[in-house]
Amino acid sequence: MKKELQTSKSVLDEGIDRTLRLNIPIPNPDTVTPEDVIRYRVLVAHAWIERDIKFNFLPDDIPDFATIGDYCDHNMYLLDEALHGSKVGSFYEWDWDVQKICDHFNAVADALSMWLASGRKGSAADYIDIEASFS
Repeated sequence: MKKELQTSKSVLDEGIDRTLRLNIPIPNPDTVTPEDVIRYRVLVAHAWIERDIKFNFLPDDIPDFATIGDYCDHNMYLLDEALHGSKVGSFYEWDWDVQKICDHFNAVADALSMWLASGRKGSAADYIDIEASFS
């Protein structure tokens, strides 16, 4: 990892304020669909990645989601431990087999990768392509 280049802590670090997600409407856990969770997780990860770029934890020219793995465990952007036990916080709460969980995480990662590859144009949610992620 390229931690020596970092000048601040990530939003993923313990004790860092993760309330950026509070500006993003949380789907109702009783009626949420997997597609709702994909969109929500993409929006939260987008906000967290932007925060980490703003505070120089990540460089502003990250070309794709996988490259974030050079700086931290990039998969942690895909979960929200503060929403532990909620279907909105993680696909692990859906009682699916491992492959189905991975497919949904990949849909989020794919959207984030395309957004980063675009130079962070628009919202990462604009890059969600459910059909492509599940083909």
